[in-house]
Amino acid sequence: MCYAIPGKVVSVDNKTVTVDYFGELRKAHIIDTMVQPREYVYAQGGIVVGKISENEALPILETWKDHFFELKKIDAGLSILDKVSFPILKKVETLTKNEMLTLLAVEDKSELDSFYHTANKIRKERLDNACCVHGILEFSNYCSNNCLYCGINCSNKSIERYRMSEKEILDAVDYAVQLGFKALVLQSGEDLYYTDGMLVNIVKKIRKKHGILLFMSIGERSKDSYKKLYEAGAYGALLRFETGNSKLYTHLRPGKKLEDRLQLICELNNIGFVIATGFLIGLPNQTKKDIINDILLTKSLQPDMYSFGPLIPHPATPLTSVPKPTLDDILKVIALTRIVDPEAKILVTTALETLSFDAKEKGLMAGGNSLMINITPQKFKKSYDLYPGKVIDEPLEETVKKTVGLLHSLGRAPTDLGV
Repeated sequence: MCYAIPGKVVSVDNKTVTVDYFGELRKAHIIDTMVQPREYVYAQGGIVVGKISENEALPILETWKDHFFELKKIDAGLSILDKVSFPILKKVETLTKNEMLTLLAVEDKSELDSFYHTANKIRKERLDNACCVHGILEFSNYCSNNCLYCGINCSNKSIERYRMSEKEILDAVDYAVQLGFKALVLQSGEDLYYTDGMLVNIVKKIRKKHGILLFMSIGERSKDSYKKLYEAGAYGALLRFETGNSKLYTHLRPGKKLEDRLQLICELNNIGFVIATGFLIGLPNQTKKDIINDILLTKSLQPDMYSFGPLIPHPATPLTSVPKPTLDDILKVIALTRIVDPEAKILVTTALETLSFDAKEKGLMAGGNSLMINITPQKFKKSYDLYPGKVIDEPLEETVKKTVGLLHSLGRAPTDLGV
């Protein structure tokens, strides 16, 4: 449902194009689409994902033209910061770790409001009102790992396991594209039933039919496996490191090493993937210092998108009795991340919705600028049981309608205009 607005190519410089959106110039990279000046293109995640004819583009642009600037006015009005009531926030560009700790410890409502408003103002100044909305398709809930925080770990015998067939995956993607999505994530547990060849074939068929940015979220596979997927047309990778505390990581992911995870993320970056990564908030024995280190570690990995969310304890895991974090615990991390990395795309995750009915709105108003919508077919959705409390009964069309309405009320355009 990332309603990409087509833009007119102004110039082409090697593998980079400059695209005009109603007078705004943005950059995008060329990977597999031949582009010439004066042609119209769609861009996602800073990548040209497809072309559109002038005859098709002009009516879309005419429809968007007035609305495009109306949304900017709404966003500008909501981003006004009358005053900064919290002294630390007057020097946001030079925060020390101790000052970051102070921000994460804030409880006073007026100080929290100032914190969130400051982050939202920075988001507006640096990235304007674009808000990319990704669809996520959970195509298998089998997993070979026994992660203590995950409801689909291999030790959970209480859930009904499933694997979507190639046709079911392709049909779900077709439907999502019909609804307007231009960025999709294919996610599964670490399920080696799907060989490299099977996944490459699925990716090729999707990319042959649709001009979309396709992410893979399939856990730890070899660099060669990911390279094959990239060459097939999956240019995005969602791979969290979960926690940068190596002892905590080893405890929560038995048999796994943090350095291996981080090395893979770096390798994916070197291949050229659009990287989304981050961590969990609310893990047992996780400290505020750990969270700050995780923010800084994520930044050092040079991601295209930050993805972090709350630990929602699952009753079939050893962490069932761990208290889940509060909404403000997560909003403070979103806001601090915006301050630490002003240019970042920060995802407001689906898990956040389990903490509050208005979590999406509050996440966006605390510095977030990306969303995820679950596009998994209804018959499978309930079995992808990562955490309790997921919204599973609402029809996808209704979720899309509500999300677009929310974004418009906040002055956000559900689109990605490149970089």
